[in-house]
Amino acid sequence: MLSVTLACLTAGIGVLFLWYLYYARKSRQRAFEVLGWIESLLSGHGHVAGLKWDGSSTFHVPLRLRSNVFHNASLHVHLIPKELPASWLIGKLKKKEETAVFQADLDWAPPFTLELESYRLFARTRKDLPPDAPGWEFEQTTPFILTSRNDWQKEITAVITNLLSSPERQFLRIAFRRQSPHFSATLSLDAFAPQSAYRSEIFNSLRELATGASAPQI
Repeated sequence: MLSVTLACLTAGIGVLFLWYLYYARKSRQRAFEVLGWIESLLSGHGHVAGLKWDGSSTFHVPLRLRSNVFHNASLHVHLIPKELPASWLIGKLKKKEETAVFQADLDWAPPFTLELESYRLFARTRKDLPPDAPGWEFEQTTPFILTSRNDWQKEITAVITNLLSSPERQFLRIAFRRQSPHFSATLSLDAFAPQSAYRSEIFNSLRELATGASAPQI
């Protein structure tokens, strides 16, 4: 009985080890694929300056940009962790997606701290009702903002205006800080994929968001 238990335990450990090796290799392959997306996207804006792994499924990519708006720029990529079955299952149940976080310093530290989160809600009377169901009319509402502030600085107004004027609004999260990194923006990694219609506008949108948030304090 003990030998059977040990055999099952050894087989289980072997399966987990093979699982880890397989998906660790897949993560490396995925990383180099994403690196190619970024390099292609940066054409005319700058180039990739390296790759450093922060964990089994997270890495960051230093960027050298020609734009004088951003300094010490980098992209932090978070892949779906598949090396451990439990982590993969939890991510699957929570419907986590792969993301990329752009971080950079600005010429001048923003005179405010601001964090913006994007939420998209879609309501249907039944879960199985398709979006193009006949006999139904769907209406898209204009964006609205929930805030805890009674008044806004003019720099915040400029940021909000630029964000709402972006036709795609692909940013999941945006943050401005007085400390480094002054600016960060989180996007779905799919936005960087070659088939994404938005990829060509990513850096233009980032530059527009940062413009006006940093200004010399007189």
